[in-house]
Amino acid sequence: MIELNSQLADVFLAESGLSNFTITKIAGDASFRSYYRVKTANKSYVLMFAPTNYEDTSPFIKINEILITNNLSAPSIIAKDTKNGFLLLQDFGDDTFSRFLSKDSNNEFEIYKRAIDALIEIHKIDYHKFDIAKYNNAILYREVALLIDWYLPLKKRNISISEIKFFKNSWIDLFDNLTKSNQVLVLRDYHADNLMVLPNMSGFKSVGLLDFQDALIGSFAYDLQSLLEDARRDINQQNREKLFDYFISRANYDFQEFSSDYEIISLQRNIKILGIFARLYLRDKKEQYLQYLPRVENFVLDRLKNNNLIQDLFKELLCGYIK
Repeated sequence: MIELNSQLADVFLAESGLSNFTITKIAGDASFRSYYRVKTANKSYVLMFAPTNYEDTSPFIKINEILITNNLSAPSIIAKDTKNGFLLLQDFGDDTFSRFLSKDSNNEFEIYKRAIDALIEIHKIDYHKFDIAKYNNAILYREVALLIDWYLPLKKRNISISEIKFFKNSWIDLFDNLTKSNQVLVLRDYHADNLMVLPNMSGFKSVGLLDFQDALIGSFAYDLQSLLEDARRDINQQNREKLFDYFISRANYDFQEFSSDYEIISLQRNIKILGIFARLYLRDKKEQYLQYLPRVENFVLDRLKNNNLIQDLFKELLCGYIK
C-alpha cells in the first residue's frame, strides 16, 4: 500500500474549498487505491487516493459519469486532481451490504433484490455510445492463467509445458461457447463489499455503486455471478436460487442461454480469483485473502461437477489443481 502524501492531500482539499478538516483512513482494497473519510464541521466526504505510478483515475471518472447519467447511484465527484491521483467523492456512509447484513441477515433476500434491480438498469445502458474495451478470449484467458502463475506455486503444485498447452486450448474452446450477443456493461466487482445501502433512497437507487473503474463490455451473466458467488460472503443457498430466478424473470433473458454463460463465467471468474488472492498473499503480503480461498475452491469444484460443457479430461486436470 502506498502511503498517502498528507501534504499534497491537504493542498488538494483546501483548493477544493474545504477547511478545518480531519482525514481518517477507512479502507484499502486489492489494488493500490486507498480511501479516507474527510470530515469538516458539518460535512463528510470520501477521498480516493490512486497513486499515479500504479493507478489511473480516468476510467473511474468515465464509468462514474455513465452510471450517474443513467440514473444509477454512483458517488458524485466533488473535485479531482488527476495529476496526483486524488478524487473527492460523495460519502455513502459505512453500510456496505456485508456490514449491513452482518447486523441482521433476515433482510438478505430483499437487499439483494435491490442489487439485482440496479444490475438490470446497468444492463439497459447503451454502451455503444462510449469507448469501453470489450472482454475477449485473450483477456478471459489471461485472467485464468493467474492460476498457473500464482495459485499453483502457493499450493506447491507443478504443471508441465504440455499441461499448460492443454489448459489454454481447453479454456479457449470453452470461451467459444459464450454468447456473442447480449453484451452489456460489466462492472466486474459487483459484490457485497462494493454495494452500499443508501437508506434515504428507494428501489434500485438505494444501491450505492463502488469500485467500477475496471468495467468492460462483456457477458450478461458476469455481474450476477459476481454478486451471487461472493468470494467474501456466504449467501443463503435458497436465497441464491430465488435471486437467480428473480433476475431471469425481470431481465427477460433466455434461460438456457443465460445459464450456459453463467456456468462458464462462474468457472472462469472463480479460477481467476484463486490466482488473484494467491498473488495478493505471495507478492503483496496481504495474508487476509487466504481466508477466502476455501470458499472459492468450493465454487470451482461445484461447477466442475455440474458443467456438461467441460471435457472430462479438463475437469480431471482442474480438480487436480484445486485442493
